[in-house]
Amino acid sequence: MYLLADTEKAVPCSITDAFAYVSDLENFARWFPGVEMVTADDELPAGVVGKRYLETVTLPTGRRTTIPLRVREACAPVRLVTEGSFALLLPRMEIDLSPLDAEHCVIRWRMYSRVGTRLLRWTLLPVAAITMQRRAQVGLRNLAQLLGTDRGEP
Repeated sequence: MYLLADTEKAVPCSITDAFAYVSDLENFARWFPGVEMVTADDELPAGVVGKRYLETVTLPTGRRTTIPLRVREACAPVRLVTEGSFALLLPRMEIDLSPLDAEHCVIRWRMYSRVGTRLLRWTLLPVAAITMQRRAQVGLRNLAQLLGTDRGEP
């Protein structure tokens, strides 16, 4: 796998509440740049292995596309892994949470590409990495603010 982005942020929220929020990917568009909408594609509850979503994103070119996602790993309240079917990237998102204290945790967000093509690894993926790292940093900052606001904090 090719690492596209890796960032972490302390958030003013318990690990349990943070996991409940981030594991429901229908919330993802509220905090992650470039994501227009995420909708459930089955009746499974959020945060369980096998849950399917449809994610509508805006590509760096400005074009919109919809990507099927599936939860591959879910270990509440510490880890969520999804994989998408977007052929150019074959994205894998990993979210790991660790407690700081009862009311704060650290969220680490990583995005990988599962593409094995050498040409894409030398051309598209380095450009995608720049975009994803920038979006990840803004996204986690947005998430920390959102979780703090939802809990009545500034």
